[in-house]
Amino acid sequence: MKTTRHPRPRHAGFTLVEILISLAVFGGVMAMCLGTFLFGLRAMYKDSQRLATNASLRSFMAQVSKETLDSSFFYVFPHYTKLDGSVNLATDAASMTQIENAADDDYDKWVGQGDCLVLITMTSVHRTTDIRQIRIYYRVTTNQATMNAEAPIRYYETADWGEGTALASNGRTNLATELNAINLSANPAIAGSRLLVARTVGRKVPAPYIPYAAGDRYPVFSSESPDSTPTNGFVAINMEVINGSTTNQLLSSSSFNYTISPRR
Repeated sequence: MKTTRHPRPRHAGFTLVEILISLAVFGGVMAMCLGTFLFGLRAMYKDSQRLATNASLRSFMAQVSKETLDSSFFYVFPHYTKLDGSVNLATDAASMTQIENAADDDYDKWVGQGDCLVLITMTSVHRTTDIRQIRIYYRVTTNQATMNAEAPIRYYETADWGEGTALASNGRTNLATELNAINLSANPAIAGSRLLVARTVGRKVPAPYIPYAAGDRYPVFSSESPDSTPTNGFVAINMEVINGSTTNQLLSSSSFNYTISPRR
């Protein structure tokens, strides 16, 4: 018996197979679009974090370089806790270690390292023994363990005490006394201080040597001098600024090595 196949009526719908294929194609296209969108969103977020990191670096470098140049001399302390109300400038400042060059003695130098930089500006018009202002940059660390972790950098400055007169001092002539009055150790977030960079670390120690163990990091400030006097040389800054939720999910980090000398 001969059978005939009738064409599908014009009002007939899609078959289940056609619907499933269409949904699969549509889902694939949407997945690709969503993936592209999320990739672009992540890239934009990372770029914003990099811009924030670079902005923090530029702001920090501009401020510290200007104030270092304007300062008369400086001290590097191991930690802000050394400014504890009983400062001894001879023993509390970072100890200077001689770095020798076996090939050429002309390149020997003394280096002191710490996480607290004190800049002192003396008067220059009337009385050169008067202290005009003190500025302090300090990373909030207290020992090697906290130095190895991320920590903020804060900044504190005293009032401008002026230059006095040719006949009268401004009354600020003893640095230890003025530092004792600040007493950062009692409160690192002392009134008048401000946060400069929220998350920083020093550069890694390349290989263990006394007093550093494997995995340790250097302080962020150092003093490089041709002799054992810490205020005769240069200020060096070696640190990494970090943005991101954790070190393991790092979004952005920038490091710099900056060396500058106060005016004499």
